Amino acid sequence: MKITRRDIAATIALPSLVSATALTADWQYGQTATTIEFTAALATGALAWTAFSKKWQPTLAWSAAAASGAFGQAWATGILDGPALIYAWLVSAAAAGGARLVYRHGTRHDDIKIQQAAAQLQSTLIGQQTALIRQQMAHHKLVQQTTPEPVQAGPQLTGRTVEETRIRTVVHELFTAELPGCTVERTRTGWTAVLDLPVNLDRARLRTAWPKVASGMGVAGEFVLEDGALTNQLIARFIDGDPLTAVIPYTRPASGARFTEPVLLGVDRFLNPVWLELAYSHTLVAGSSKFGKSTLTRSIAVQLADRPDVVLYGMDLKPGAPELTPMLPILQDLAATPEQAHALLDWLKEEMEERGEILAKAGDQEWDPQKHGRPAMWILEDELAELVRQGDSGPWKKNPASKKQESLLALMRFAGMHFLSATQQPSRKVFGGTTDARGNYANRLSTRMNDADHRRFIFGNTPGWEPGKLDAPGKFLLQSPDHQVAAPYKGMWLTGEEFRSEVARIGATTVRAPVGKRLILPVPGVSNQEKVRAALVKYGNVTRRELQQATGLEERQVLKACEGLKPDVERTDAGTWRLVPQEAWEAQAVSIPAGG
Repeated sequence: MKITRRDIAATIALPSLVSATALTADWQYGQTATTIEFTAALATGALAWTAFSKKWQPTLAWSAAAASGAFGQAWATGILDGPALIYAWLVSAAAAGGARLVYRHGTRHDDIKIQQAAAQLQSTLIGQQTALIRQQMAHHKLVQQTTPEPVQAGPQLTGRTVEETRIRTVVHELFTAELPGCTVERTRTGWTAVLDLPVNLDRARLRTAWPKVASGMGVAGEFVLEDGALTNQLIARFIDGDPLTAVIPYTRPASGARFTEPVLLGVDRFLNPVWLELAYSHTLVAGSSKFGKSTLTRSIAVQLADRPDVVLYGMDLKPGAPELTPMLPILQDLAATPEQAHALLDWLKEEMEERGEILAKAGDQEWDPQKHGRPAMWILEDELAELVRQGDSGPWKKNPASKKQESLLALMRFAGMHFLSATQQPSRKVFGGTTDARGNYANRLSTRMNDADHRRFIFGNTPGWEPGKLDAPGKFLLQSPDHQVAAPYKGMWLTGEEFRSEVARIGATTVRAPVGKRLILPVPGVSNQEKVRAALVKYGNVTRRELQQATGLEERQVLKACEGLKPDVERTDAGTWRLVPQEAWEAQAVSIPAGG
């Protein structure tokens, strides 16, 4: 128990006050005062003893004890007088202090007992409340078990949205079935409903009858049905109008992607992005003129060219190669004549065989540019029909380009070599004469086709794949290992300015194949010197063997033509041949003296 300063002051002040009062009384009344004080001390002491023994009020008992002590001190002060006064004061002060301590101690214990009693009372009250709650729960359960279920007036067909109410109502009208659950959420292109079906309504049955459900709802739009996560769930996606009428701007994917990552084509009917994996698969893009086939091909080409482990080659036999010539900055080379097309196909076969040997030594089955050292390769072909028409006639009848193409299509995917072919005129002859596109191309895209018969060479005779029904440029159908449902998509619109900007940006960082290990295509020319000059203009520094490949001349003829072209042509210290730069000629002209 803590003793405060007030307690100490009271303990000292009370005996002092009593002693001072007693001395004053003794001086005035003498022996009479002493007798009265002694008698009072005895009387109050007896009262205190009785109060404590009878357990009277604590206040009375302690007050009587205090009074007895005070009168006793007064009597002792009067009797002893003089030096003994100090002793008497000390004794009475100690007694007063002890009494005060005992009082405060008792008071503290009383407080603790009161607190304990309150806590016990609170605990008892909580127990009684808990018991009451349990009785109420038991009563509620008993009422539920003994009260009969109310008879419902009818099925619950009211939903949280107008669409949900209509679906519930129509399903009940058609099948006399109530949906246990129907959740409708708004989307960017309409809304989506997740239907939980009752046991008396099969999912296949509802799929078959869905046109009646749609008609009963009275909505103008298209429904796409999908199976839900549970066997009794059906997902109905409603498309309001035609979201694919809007132009989809070109979006440049992040640079640095590897050749195995998919390319972005555009969006589907729900405006979600559509990606296509091209690695280890050939891709065909078909479509009539003016419906977006070229834009779709260009979009794929610039995305591939922007990847560090990819190189592109081109083949366009239309006069002037109008589709692929603008891509020259991102192409390793472009075959624009039948002779060059055959040279490209022959070189591809040699490259495939070399890559096959590298894979065999490494014990691998598929080409990886990071591991095997050479980049993945795509050959862009614009108008496949022209390759067949021009590459299969004349001097190439016995070794037609179509047969070379068909062989490469069947073999070279493992080597990381792919064809990206475009055509307006798909036919059995275009695809090798004995097969159709499905046998050569795992990925098939088609914009609108004006000839309805062409679709079977792209998608086969499976119902639903109808490119002739595509009603706007940019829309296309897509069939691939990941896209097996006939659905329209919208390609990104790559404007001419955007295309030129992308080609310039990517072309500035396009790495060319090293001298001696690159494709060299035949160059035009009448005389041997013209052929050599054309090769030097196109390829820059070339080896003697590369000049032979480009010109079709023998070694002696190439060297003789180079000698005849001097001083326009020089041989470098590395053993290659090149045209002498114009600034070198100007310096030489300055150093030659007049008349020399």
